[in-house]
Amino acid sequence: MLLLVSVCFALLLFFVASFKGMPAKRWALAGGLIGPVALALFNVHYRRALMRSVAHCGIIWRP
Repeated sequence: MLLLVSVCFALLLFFVASFKGMPAKRWALAGGLIGPVALALFNVHYRRALMRSVAHCGIIWRP
């Protein structure tokens, strides 16, 4: 059961990371190792990378 959950989260994070332009292999490995916690870490990492790439006074439109 644990192996199935690890594989599912590895595939999920691989597709999400490749869709959002993040390093997919690294996030797939993290998803396989720590499972659902990696999804929360991915969202935090993506948000911080987005904030770093936008200027200080920039506006981000996220519908």
